[in-house]
Amino acid sequence: MVPARLALVAALAVGLLPVTSGICAANTVPDSNTTKYVTAITANTLKPSSCSAITLTTLVTGNTGTAGNDLELGSAAADTISANAGNDCVLAGGGNDSINCGTGTDVAIGGPGTDTFTANCETQIQ
Repeated sequence: MVPARLALVAALAVGLLPVTSGICAANTVPDSNTTKYVTAITANTLKPSSCSAITLTTLVTGNTGTAGNDLELGSAAADTISANAGNDCVLAGGGNDSINCGTGTDVAIGGPGTDTFTANCETQIQ
């Protein structure tokens, strides 16, 4: 009796195989209309909204800026930052920072801690 049941189950399975294959073959996923968007990450794309009026060209991590228009990033520790020439956006970071913006039209944004700004930082945000 058991062999007869096994034979019946096998016959049903073989008989249903073409039906299930036909159902699955009809289910296709259409092509998507999405496209790949690639953009460079630059100092200008990283700047905060407070610096929106400045077109930045250089990303500087450290305490001394360049003669260009810099996005200068301080550290979590106390820093003495010199932005130098150019129109700069200075993000001081943590710690008690001393910020000298240099020449140009600059925005200096302090962070946690007590920050001091020189008079040549046209915009000072603590």
